[in-house]
Amino acid sequence: MKTEIPSGIKRLFFLPVALTGFAAIVSQIVCARELLTVFYGNELSCAFILATWLIAGATGSALFGRISDRTGSGAGIFVACQLILSIVLPLTVAAIKSVKSVTGMNPGEIMPFFPMIISSLLVLLPSCAILGFMFAAGCRIFKDFSGREGHGAGKVYITEAIGSAAGGLLTSFVLLKLFGPFQIMACLGLSLAIAAAATATLTAGSKNRLKYLSASAVFIFLEAAALASGVWPRLDAYLAARQWHGYEVVASGSSIYGNIAVTKSSSQYSFFNNGLHLYSVPDRRASEEAVHFAMLEHRGPENVLLIGGGVGGLAGEILRYPVKRLDYVEIDPLMIRMAEKFLPGSYYAPLEDRRVFLHFADGRAYVKNADISYDVIIVALGDPYTAQLNRFYTLEFFEETRKILKRGGILSFGLSSSESYMSRESRDFLGSIYRTLVLSFPDVLVIPGETAYFIASDGTGPLTYDHAAITDRAYAKGFDLKYVRDYYLSSRLSEENISFVRKSLVDTSRQGVNSDFKPISYYFDMVFWSARFKDSFFTKALRRTDSGIVLSVAGAAALALTVLGVWLGLREDGFRSLSVMVVAANGFSQIVSQVVILLSFQIIYGYVYYKLGFIMTSFMIGLAIGGYRAIRAIPKTDNMGHRVVAAQLCMCLYPVILLQAIRLASASSSDGGSWIGSNIVFTILPLISGFTGGYIFTLASKIFLDGRDGSSAGKSGGLIYGIDLIGSCVGALVAGTFLVPIIGIPGTCFVMAGINGAVLAGLAISRDRNICGLRR
Repeated sequence: MKTEIPSGIKRLFFLPVALTGFAAIVSQIVCARELLTVFYGNELSCAFILATWLIAGATGSALFGRISDRTGSGAGIFVACQLILSIVLPLTVAAIKSVKSVTGMNPGEIMPFFPMIISSLLVLLPSCAILGFMFAAGCRIFKDFSGREGHGAGKVYITEAIGSAAGGLLTSFVLLKLFGPFQIMACLGLSLAIAAAATATLTAGSKNRLKYLSASAVFIFLEAAALASGVWPRLDAYLAARQWHGYEVVASGSSIYGNIAVTKSSSQYSFFNNGLHLYSVPDRRASEEAVHFAMLEHRGPENVLLIGGGVGGLAGEILRYPVKRLDYVEIDPLMIRMAEKFLPGSYYAPLEDRRVFLHFADGRAYVKNADISYDVIIVALGDPYTAQLNRFYTLEFFEETRKILKRGGILSFGLSSSESYMSRESRDFLGSIYRTLVLSFPDVLVIPGETAYFIASDGTGPLTYDHAAITDRAYAKGFDLKYVRDYYLSSRLSEENISFVRKSLVDTSRQGVNSDFKPISYYFDMVFWSARFKDSFFTKALRRTDSGIVLSVAGAAALALTVLGVWLGLREDGFRSLSVMVVAANGFSQIVSQVVILLSFQIIYGYVYYKLGFIMTSFMIGLAIGGYRAIRAIPKTDNMGHRVVAAQLCMCLYPVILLQAIRLASASSSDGGSWIGSNIVFTILPLISGFTGGYIFTLASKIFLDGRDGSSAGKSGGLIYGIDLIGSCVGALVAGTFLVPIIGIPGTCFVMAGINGAVLAGLAISRDRNICGLRR
C-alpha cells in the first residue's frame, strides 16, 4: 500500500537519504583516523578498518533489510535508525579511544592482528549496520512512493553518493581543521536527530507522525544539551588520560597528516605519530648515529639535506660541522609547533640558525624538484611501514637522490635490525632495500646494530668500515662523541659483524627490487612486523605468500568465476543470477581501483591531502552521475541486458586505461605535465571509475529486483547492496595486503581486468539478455 503523500513532498525525501550518505562518509573518515592512532597506522590496518566497515554495512543491509518489509513501511525504521545513529556515532569515538585501555595495550605498542580485527568489528558494527539498514529502509520508502520495485535501490544509491561527495569535501576542508572527533560526531548526531523529524514529516502517515516527531524532539533536546554543557570535551580528556596510562601527556593534537602526541617522563620528551613512537629527546645515541656515521664519511660536507627528525636532535648534530646550508624538510607544521612549545630551547634553537632552511613539504616531492646539489642527504623517517614511507626506499627515489648529490656525495638512512642475529623476515626486508640501493650506488656500507645504517656513495670517495679512521676524523674536528667513537665502534664494526650482515643481505632467498609501483619492501616490512605475533594465522599467511601464489590464486579465482558465469549464462534465468556476480565484481573493482588511484597519486606527486580529498569526491560524483544516467536510460531501453554487457566490457578495459594513464603521468617531469596530471588526469580517472560503477550497479540491481514481490523491497534492496559491499570488502582486504605490495600496481590492474572479464564471459553467452527488454 502506497503512502499517500503529495508528489512534491515526496521529492524532498532525498534530503534525509543524502544526509545518510553524508553521515556515512564523515563518520568513516573520523573513525578511520581514530582507529589508525590505535592500530599502527599503515595500509594493512587501513584495509582491516575498511573491510570491517564494509562487512558491517553489508550485515545491516542484507540481513536486517527484511525487517523494513515486515513493518509494512520503511518510514518507522528509517526514523528509528536516524535517532539511534545520532547517539551511536559519538559513542563509537568513545569506544575507539577505549580500545587500548580495555585490551591492556601500552602506549606505543603495536596491536596484534586478531585483537585488531575483533576490536574494530565490535566498535564499528553498530553504526555501520545501522547505516546499511537505512539503505534497505530507504529502498522500501522509494518503493512505496513509486510502486515500482526496481527503482528504489538505484535511487537510494545515487542519493547517498551525492551526500557522500558533499561530506567528503566538507570533512576534508573544514571539519577536520576546526573541530575534534567528538565535536564532529556530536554535531552530526544532532543533525541526524533533526533529520529524523523531517523524515517523519515527509514519509509517515498521520497516525504515526506525532509519535515519531515526539521521539525526535526528545533526542534533539538531549543532544543539544550535551553539546552546550561540554560533556563531550570532558569525556575526550578522560579517555585520553586512560589511553596514555602511565604517561604524562603534555600535548596531543591532530592535523591533516595525523595525530601527534607529546609525553614527558622525568626530563625526557617523547613524540608519537598516530600512536607510534617517533623519537625521544634527549636521545644522544640515536642522534649521534643518525648524523655522524654519514657526515664523517664525507671529507668536507657543506650542503646537507635532512628529511625528517630535525627537532629530535639531528639538526643540532649536523650544525656542529662547518656546513654552509642545511635544508630541513618536515611535512607536518604541527610537529615543529609542538617542538617549539615543549622541547628545551637547546633542541629548537638549531632551527633558528641562519644556515637552516625549513621546508614544510613532502620529502619525495622536494627531492624531485630540488635545484640545489648536496654533499650529504640524511633520511630520518624510520622503516617503510606504510606505502607512503616506502617511497623513500625505492629505486626511483635512490635515482632522484643520486641526481642531486655532488660527486662523492653520500646518502644515509637507518632501518630496524639487530647486531648479531637476523631472522628470515629481517633478511628479506633489509635485503630488498640493499639490492635496490646498490643498483643506484656502487659503494654501499651497512653498519650493523639494532638500527642498521645504510651509507651509499657513487664510489668516487671510498667509504670505510675502519672504526679507527672514523674516530680519528671525529677527534680532528674537535668532537667529543659518546657513541660514535673507537671503544664503541670496535665491536660494532668488527670484521665478523660486517661479514655476517653483508652475507645476510646478499644471500636472501626471496629476490626483488623495491620500486614505486611494486613496493616489495613495504610488504617485507609488513611480514617483519607481523612476525612478532607468531601465533597469528594471518602472520603465517603473509610469511608464505609471494608473487607466484598471488598470481595463482588470482588466476584460479578468475577461472572459477568464468566457469560459474558460463554455467549461469546457459540457464533460462541466467542473466538475473549473473546480475549478482556483476554487482559483486563491481564492488571489488571500485574499491581496488580507488586504492590504485590513491597510492599512484601519492607515489607520483607526494602526500597532498587536499588533492586526495578531490579524488574521493570525484569518485562519488561519478557514482551519482552514472546511477542517474542509468535510471534515465531504463525507461527508454528495449534491451537492458545489452547495456549491462557493454558496461561490463568498459569495466574490463578500465584497468588497462588506468594503468596507461598512471604511467604517462609518472613519466611527465615538466611543471605543466605535473599540473595536468595532478589536477586533471587524477580527477578524471576516479570520475570514470565512479560513473561506470554507478551505472552498472543501478542496471544490475534493476534486473535483479525487477519482477520480484513488491512486499520485499527492503529485503531485496538490502541484499543487492550487501553483495556490493561484500565485494568491496574483499577488494579492500586483498588490495592493500597482497595485490599492490606483492605484484605491484600493474599486476593489480590486470587482476581487476581478469575478474571482470570472467563475469563478462557469462554475460556474453547468456540466452536471456532481453529479460528486461520490455519498455517501462
